[in-house]
Amino acid sequence: MEHTNELAHELASAARRHGSAIAGIVGSAARKTSWEMLDLMAEGRELVGAALRARAEELRHRDRSH
Repeated sequence: MEHTNELAHELASAARRHGSAIAGIVGSAARKTSWEMLDLMAEGRELVGAALRARAEELRHRDRSH
């Protein structure tokens, strides 16, 4: 039982020592992911806008030909 408590204490100490570094890595990854998602959303908006403009142009050509 004493070895179990000692192991738990050592693990808790290691977690405290390295916890902030791990938190920093996770936080950095989360920020990077957020920026990448914003970039993807912007690209998606541009693609949808381009598709809508192309469809509108297609409809204008069709109306002119009829």
